[in-house]
This record gives sequence, C-alpha cells and structure tokens, in this order.
Amino acid sequence: MKHSATLFADDAGRYAYVKAGFSWPALLLGSFWAVAKRRWWLLLLMLAMDACLWFGSHLASELRIGPMMLLMAGAELSYLLARGWYGNRWLEASLRSRGYKPVVPGTGAAG
Repeated sequence: MKHSATLFADDAGRYAYVKAGFSWPALLLGSFWAVAKRRWWLLLLMLAMDACLWFGSHLASELRIGPMMLLMAGAELSYLLARGWYGNRWLEASLRSRGYKPVVPGTGAAG
C-alpha cells in the first residue's frame, strides 16, 4: 500500500505535510487533532458539532426516545467517519487559504 503526502510551503519559508487519504488522527482525536494542526476555525466548527451531537444524544437519552437515540447514534458515527474521510482535505484547504502552495519536486535551484 502506497502512502503519499504533499509538502506545502508559504512565502515565509514554513512547511507543512498533508497526507493523502483517510486521516486516522482526525477520526480518533477530533478537536485535539485540530489543535495539534493549529487550525482554529476548524477547531471551532468541530467543537460546535460536538456540542450539538452531545446535546442531541443527551436529550434523546433523557427522554428515552428509541428512534431519536438511534438517529443520534447514526449522526455521531457519520460525523466520526466524515472527520476521517475529510480531515486531510480540510487541512489542505486551510493551508491553501493561508497562502501555502504545494512544493513541486525538482523545481528548486540546483546547488
């Protein structure tokens, strides 16, 4: 299985790697992953989604409404999987919006 990653750089000389494909850290760590990557807007969105899901699940449990509990479990599972599937794409989009560009191998000055 081939793992690929793209190296991004900005004009200030900072670099960041973004792996292609599924993001296990985003799936398992969620908001902590966003903090580790220093993506603050993404962190706020993830915390808002976490709060909505927590509130919905808590409400469904308190009211003991079976279909609502099942719906909330499905929503939480979908959100977990979405974080894994889209985590690296969200990271790449965030880097691009901050001026990072992919580094193309072989285009640098020869030493």
